[in-house]
Amino acid sequence: MPDRAVSAAPSRWRHRLVVLLILAAGVAGFVALQEFKPHPAVRPVVKQLALVRVQPLRFVQGALPVVGHGLVRPRAEVVLGTEVAGRVVEVSASLVSGGSFKAGEVLVRLDAEPFRAALAQAQADRQSATAALQLAEQLLRRTQELIEKGFLSRQTLDERVAGRDQARAALARAEAVERQRGIDLDRTVVRAPFDGRVLSERVDAGDTVQPGRELARIFAERDLEIAVSLTDRDMALVRDLWATVGKGGVDARAKAGGAASVLVEHGGLRYRWPAVVDRVEAAVDSTTRTFNVVVRVQDPTQRGRSAASGAPQGPPLLVGMYASVEVAGRDQGRYALLPRKALRDGDRIWLLTPEDTVTIRPVRVLSAGDESVAVAGDGLSEGMRVVVSDLPVVTEGLPVRVVEPR
Repeated sequence: MPDRAVSAAPSRWRHRLVVLLILAAGVAGFVALQEFKPHPAVRPVVKQLALVRVQPLRFVQGALPVVGHGLVRPRAEVVLGTEVAGRVVEVSASLVSGGSFKAGEVLVRLDAEPFRAALAQAQADRQSATAALQLAEQLLRRTQELIEKGFLSRQTLDERVAGRDQARAALARAEAVERQRGIDLDRTVVRAPFDGRVLSERVDAGDTVQPGRELARIFAERDLEIAVSLTDRDMALVRDLWATVGKGGVDARAKAGGAASVLVEHGGLRYRWPAVVDRVEAAVDSTTRTFNVVVRVQDPTQRGRSAASGAPQGPPLLVGMYASVEVAGRDQGRYALLPRKALRDGDRIWLLTPEDTVTIRPVRVLSAGDESVAVAGDGLSEGMRVVVSDLPVVTEGLPVRVVEPR
């Protein structure tokens, strides 16, 4: 028994040694794998620069047009109606929405027979009053002859004088009624007060109308205008505006500095009409603090001329069209036109240096519209690159990358 126990002890130590050797080999293999496995190449971190779009500066020399927008409206718009009651017997074929008519043209005619009858009665009353006056004058003359002969008293003479005066008053009243009946008869015919067009109509033959009822709305087609809102900065750009508006004829105001153009987009093209600054409305807009300048179109009945070719290919100017107005301004010398989004903080632009870093430059804004701005050329050069895209944070000297145009 003791011999068997002694022989088992070395066997257990050999078993443990084998296990330790296996574990050591496994650890050594794992370490070797970690040491000799391929490692990916380590690249330095590259900082991403912001991308920007730029536009080169281009300069213009001369007068800077002042641009505004507004709706075409008639200068003279009239509600057509009658001054007497009656039945409509005739409506002009021109009295339809969009119809054209000439001054003096008959637009509506009422049944005139009742008015002719009233006029005939008034004429008869006037003739009766005339006869009564003649009789009163004859009685007065005979009374005077008899008083001179001593056959009548002075009281009778006074009565004859009073009778003559009453007859004169009755005749004057009858003549006035006759004139009124004649006027009423004339008013059964409604004539156009000017050359114009019809905005809307609300009358048909057979209608019975009363004085004051609206029959139609008409406007003078040769007197169309557009009111545009201009800031005090824009007003200062217009040459001699306060001295010329409302004075002289249209040609005189155009030559004095009030020349303008009206532009309308139609079918994807732009058409132009000559115009002139007519007046400045009396009050400044209390909300926007802008001036309402009224531009009068010189000949709106003519077809618009293409802004590109100058050919008269467009439609006539119509009430309600949305129009752009360009008013000739003062000579501003050298200035640049930029997109509206290129202007930052009201009076700054972002320029790119040759090293593609941002520099912030203050500018003098001459005019600012919805889509473009004009800035003075002070300190700016042709071809300078202006940033026209947005950046979240901009500092002087910020490096950027330029998006190359396709």
